[in-house]
Amino acid sequence: MNVKIPMKIAVTMVHGQKDEVVPIKYSRKVLKIFSKAKKKLNIIKRGDHSLSSKKNLNIICKELDSIIKNTN
Repeated sequence: MNVKIPMKIAVTMVHGQKDEVVPIKYSRKVLKIFSKAKKKLNIIKRGDHSLSSKKNLNIICKELDSIIKNTN
């Protein structure tokens, strides 16, 4: 986690606010690795570790759609 990746890329992470397995601070640490990237952390308010509810999956799909649209 101490190595920096100086690539100019887009990095998006989705994390559940109620995740009891992996704390949000780890997503923030991972984002810090990408020193020159366009970073985004989407925290889902009532999301747990699995983010498997229909609402959470829709949020993830919207993020993926946005990423795909921005790569063209």
